[in-house]
Amino acid sequence: MTIEFEIVLTLLSAFLVAIAMMPVAKLASVRFGIVAQPSSDRPHEKPTALLGGLAVMAGFVFAIGFVGILSGLPYHSIPWLAAFAVAMCLVGLLDDIVDLKPRHKLMLELAAICVLVWWGPHLDFFPYASFNLALTIFWLVTATNAFNLIDGVDGLAAGVGIVAALSIATVAGLHQHSGTMVAALAIAGALGGFIIFNFPPASIFMGDEGALAVGLVLGVLSIQGSRFGEGSLPARLAMPLLALMVPLLDTVTVTVTRLATGNPISRRGLDHSHHRLTRLGMSSTSAAMTLIGIQVIAGGCAIALSLVPGYDAILLIPFMALFFALVALFLMDRSFDAEAPGQIEDLPAIARVILSFGYKRRFVELILDVALVAAAYFGAMMLRYDFDLSIFQVSQMIAGLPWIVAIGCGSFLVAGVYRGIWRYTGLAESVRFALAAVLAGLAVKLASHILPIVISRSAAVMFVLLLFNFLVGTRWSFHLFQRILRFLAHSGRRLVIVGADARGAAAVQHLHATLGAGTELLGLLDDDSFKHGKLFHGYPVLGSLDNIDGIMARTPFDEIVIAQETLSAAQLASLESFAAAHQLTLRRFMLGVTDLTAPKLSDRQFTPA
Repeated sequence: MTIEFEIVLTLLSAFLVAIAMMPVAKLASVRFGIVAQPSSDRPHEKPTALLGGLAVMAGFVFAIGFVGILSGLPYHSIPWLAAFAVAMCLVGLLDDIVDLKPRHKLMLELAAICVLVWWGPHLDFFPYASFNLALTIFWLVTATNAFNLIDGVDGLAAGVGIVAALSIATVAGLHQHSGTMVAALAIAGALGGFIIFNFPPASIFMGDEGALAVGLVLGVLSIQGSRFGEGSLPARLAMPLLALMVPLLDTVTVTVTRLATGNPISRRGLDHSHHRLTRLGMSSTSAAMTLIGIQVIAGGCAIALSLVPGYDAILLIPFMALFFALVALFLMDRSFDAEAPGQIEDLPAIARVILSFGYKRRFVELILDVALVAAAYFGAMMLRYDFDLSIFQVSQMIAGLPWIVAIGCGSFLVAGVYRGIWRYTGLAESVRFALAAVLAGLAVKLASHILPIVISRSAAVMFVLLLFNFLVGTRWSFHLFQRILRFLAHSGRRLVIVGADARGAAAVQHLHATLGAGTELLGLLDDDSFKHGKLFHGYPVLGSLDNIDGIMARTPFDEIVIAQETLSAAQLASLESFAAAHQLTLRRFMLGVTDLTAPKLSDRQFTPA
């Protein structure tokens, strides 16, 4: 059997069996009353079947057995995985039926995983077997439950699972490991059959029996995937994390923010990644597709790490860590939209510690900057040597990296980088970033004469440039993510600003910080014909007030915000008539200062800025 035929047969058999079993699962769900009732976290109009996971497991087990027999795979390579997936499926089914308490559910999961670890593969990162065993159990429990937690939006868990499984299958296939490839393709094909029925509006859910079993399978396959390729220990450590990046990001985000706000970790809540995205104005489908897209990026990174030599893989890891850390920090920051971290009262000790180190003392920012400085240094050296570095050069770079990180972060501290607030970073901070980058570059080059640091003058210049761009990119990343999410969000309210001038710029910045979910700024209106068609703080100048009817026809809007102070009485009256005729909201943006020291209220004049 050729490998191409094996791939097609595995995907197709799992896909078809899952589809064939889906109506049976629906009937069984209705017959035995195992359904999900409409709720705040399941906004469906009617009860929905919960046994889709049984059909997924049927497709998975059939495919690996059928293809395994036909292709002559060693018997011991994958049947044990199917057996323990079924066992975890039964744990989830019991939870769907009787709603187990979290600790009882965890105990059953641990029992199944401990037996699985005894028989199956385990992580081998440490020279001590007991450490590896404990780490494997922890990883499988984490992967199993992390995947279960993202099953809150139609199509999300299945889509993420398909991408994760296909990335593992690709890694296994590239390194000629048929057993892992067949198992990964089987779970991908089965989830493909399920997602047809789970795509919005879903007619069936995966249920805990499906989510727990799929999470366990992906956790085990990610362990096997970490053994392939020529990667170093850091690259092998990164492989399982990348294979399940979205579930892990969600788990870390939820865990940290619940601890930081004094909420119990085990409680159910609407604070998962998909909930945070929908609160920013995205539809459930857009939120699911966004998270699946992030998993695609992570899967691509996992494949890349498996292909490059170990010493080159180390150079890529800081760039990957930087991106996913920024995504996690952005999602965490959304937890404090309603209440600032410094204003939350009566918090337990662990919450105060997290907020103090994470926000007040900027410990999390410092950790991120470690990856930032490393990425800038590695990037500068790769550019200097045209991406052709020997293992000796990489070894020298790694030996000097701790010194470079210490010097870089120290330069940031001296230049005042840590005095800024990420969410409100503006152009003024870019001067501070430039100073920090130059200080770091000069200090690193001077230190290279007395410390084991390898960097040429041209590489030092590139280091400064990359450091500056990375500082700007990370600190402005929240603005970028916000802009992307607003582009993807469904717009409940669309507005335009009158006045592409200094006041208009202030209005744009103000609306950037205060626009709620589902509100979109379309652009600006201005009578200066030289500005028409150009971008003003990233938004188009749509035309003049005289052509407002044509603009309305091309890009309908619901609200007009007047920022320009020099409008004539006739122009203002015209806007009022236009707003009344089209039933639009008409607002004025005010920018000024009131003198509160005046002895009389009548003397406290509002002075336009």
